[in-house]
Amino acid sequence: MIQVSETNYLTTKEVARLCRVSDATVKRWEDAGLLKSERTSGKHRRFRAEEVARFQREQGLGQKTCHGDQSVLSSMVRRKNLACSNSTLLDLLVSGCEEETANFMIGTFLQGTELTDIFDDLLSPAMRKIGELWYSGELSVAQEHLASRAAHYGVHKLRTSLPLPEMKGKTAFCAAIEGDLHELPAYLAQVTIENEGWEVMNFGANTPFFSLNDEVQQYSPNAICLSATYITELERVSRDYKAFHERAQKLKIPIVLGGKPFEDDNVRRRFPADLYAESYAEVAHFIEQLEEKF
Repeated sequence: MIQVSETNYLTTKEVARLCRVSDATVKRWEDAGLLKSERTSGKHRRFRAEEVARFQREQGLGQKTCHGDQSVLSSMVRRKNLACSNSTLLDLLVSGCEEETANFMIGTFLQGTELTDIFDDLLSPAMRKIGELWYSGELSVAQEHLASRAAHYGVHKLRTSLPLPEMKGKTAFCAAIEGDLHELPAYLAQVTIENEGWEVMNFGANTPFFSLNDEVQQYSPNAICLSATYITELERVSRDYKAFHERAQKLKIPIVLGGKPFEDDNVRRRFPADLYAESYAEVAHFIEQLEEKF
């Protein structure tokens, strides 16, 4: 029985409209065990957005077929008095609402929003605001960590809900550079590139270039995507990067760099790259262009 607010879930009628079938069909799916539901105190069926996305993907039902006010997800969002805005997602993240964050992002995707738009226009601005609030002392370290965990959880759930793309037989590396403890930007790059049909090896935060160099030598990926929220020991790290970049050039492996430090022209001169990405949409477009060259 559902103990939380019923507005966190989709009704039978909303699932039927989303899948373009009758209410009776949704009930048959649920009775057959194909689509899991939970029950309210009044014994009414309620479906998680994540579960509906999984069912659509496995059954080959079209996702992103409803748009604008006709989307049943829109009515769910209205009932929760949530609008697709940075402040709404910000509230969920700061409160550490993992399930609600996941449902918000999955619901937004089901409404027809592109994956990169969710990352660029919703999640990234919210996380930047959280960083600013922490820096100004308005959020504690514990609250910042709670928000980061909610963001990771939401992206993970969204990732498992995405339709499987046609695999292209290409591999990319993702990582945050040495000294940077933020994992989320590299993870968002990973999900973005995976959505283009590439395999991704994500080495996470604080990855030294000498260690990454060994992996490049062993696996020879088709692209490398590195993130930096900040750069510690700029002189040393830039020297390490120079050797790493030279190795990548010899192997003809393009490098994408993303993050605030690379907005500085002086930093860019120390860290040459094939693309200084300012958005995940740019990363996706760059990967598409690389496919045309292979």
